[in-house]
Amino acid sequence: MATITPKLTITSTTAVTGETLNISVDDLLVVASPIVGMSVVDAEVTSGSVTAIKPSGSANQYVYIKHTGFQADGTSATTNQLVVKFASTESLRLAAGEFAFFPCKSDVVVNVISSSTQVVKTEYAYWTAG
Repeated sequence: MATITPKLTITSTTAVTGETLNISVDDLLVVASPIVGMSVVDAEVTSGSVTAIKPSGSANQYVYIKHTGFQADGTSATTNQLVVKFASTESLRLAAGEFAFFPCKSDVVVNVISSSTQVVKTEYAYWTAG
């Protein structure tokens, strides 16, 4: 039995008036094959084709995506947003350095594409719910 432990912590003393923000949650998730470990792909520009990072599967998956902040060469910065599509529907937009971790329905293909004229180097992984 393989497991992963996602943890989310959000804190602030300035974002909420009159109170301190302090959210911390975690979970223990049982996972099974197929699993795609930490990988990198170049999200094409808006005039190109979308890049699938999670295919349709027979079970739900947990997906991690990060906008690295870099273009395809890995050293040139980009401010283009990373558009994340569930099938053909634009569902998320990540700015440089932002990331997402979310459960995804088994039959949904997750695609990425750059919001403009620069390719966006994208880090990703997914695990199938066990």
